[in-house]
Amino acid sequence: MESNNRSLNLFLLSCVFLFICTEVLLSPFYPQFFKKVYGITDPNITGFYIMTCRLVVVIFTPIWGLMENKWKNSSFLLIIGQWGTGLSCFLMAISQTFEMFVAASVLLLIFKSSYFLLYTILMQENRKSTTSAAASYHAVLQGAIVIATLLSGWVIQMDNPLLIFWVIGIMECLLGLFSYFMLKKVSKTKVMDAALQENQRSLLPQFFLFGIVVLTLHLAVNMVRPFFTTYTEAVYHTSTLMCSLLYLIPSLMAIVSLPLIRKYSDQLGRSGYIAATGMMVVGLFFQGIETSIAGLVLFRCMFGIGAAWCLAKLDVLLFKCSQNTHGDYSKISAIQNVGLLLAPVAASSIVNEQSISAIFVYASLFVVLHILVFLWGTFTREKNREKLHIHKEEKHVLYK
Repeated sequence: MESNNRSLNLFLLSCVFLFICTEVLLSPFYPQFFKKVYGITDPNITGFYIMTCRLVVVIFTPIWGLMENKWKNSSFLLIIGQWGTGLSCFLMAISQTFEMFVAASVLLLIFKSSYFLLYTILMQENRKSTTSAAASYHAVLQGAIVIATLLSGWVIQMDNPLLIFWVIGIMECLLGLFSYFMLKKVSKTKVMDAALQENQRSLLPQFFLFGIVVLTLHLAVNMVRPFFTTYTEAVYHTSTLMCSLLYLIPSLMAIVSLPLIRKYSDQLGRSGYIAATGMMVVGLFFQGIETSIAGLVLFRCMFGIGAAWCLAKLDVLLFKCSQNTHGDYSKISAIQNVGLLLAPVAASSIVNEQSISAIFVYASLFVVLHILVFLWGTFTREKNREKLHIHKEEKHVLYK
């Protein structure tokens, strides 16, 4: 039984790896890609494309969650998403104009928005070790980003970069076929006991607060990315290779810190989360102050470990408290994408109004806001639990 669970986990994480890797593959070089393939040099076109893609994911992720909530068959929906993604990749490979490429990309992301189901299935199949599953997921995610970033330079140098979509499409269709056999034995939603249901209902009144917690964290994490390499080139006069390595440090730290998160996240609980956010604040703030390359590496490492810890812990909290796993996570996934959409806009505004280094200050302030809202949410949740417990005891006394 355990071997079956391990093989399923490995398969799901492999699907996650391919999903993230193909998602990130061209993102560092969109301007170069559009110039090489379609002769487009206007940077606003790149911004339009990225914003369109983000909006599609924001809109359609909750729709997939609603469909799962209605039909209660996450495996079937995921397989549809995988096959739809593969066929959309084939359309992208034969796109002769930019308009065709955008249309095929929108179709691709409509299907690819279903991929959050990979994570919810992974967490549901590992309910006794949610922290380990969440940490593994984020480690694989960051590993995929590292590999995709390294591969992107090779893809953009191809004579016809569109050919890569044939490869991706074939791989997606094959995974859809394997998913049919691998996900047959995925456990159906079980009837929860009364105590668990009472615990889970308490998430709903605080969903707005939880949304702010997620949004502020993803804003902080993603605000520094668009201008980081520009910042290091201007301040530290680093080479392109060094910029890439410095850029990837947080992703590498997420992989390195995986055993640490697995072992101590549950033990340290809220105090560990506060310490992790403290590392993020220090790491972000001091990245914006010119020190030395060694200092920059240190603060990037602190930021990476803290972010990995917080992201994994938030996911565990959601899955422990959620009454409707797929539906709630689809909403949270949409909020994450809102953060991804707003982060570059906020960063651009800060650079235009102030300076590149100011981005790090504002990002650290978002982390401060994040932990304040998080602590307020956990405090009110505990107060509600105490009231519920007292009410139960009073009701029990009446029958004595």
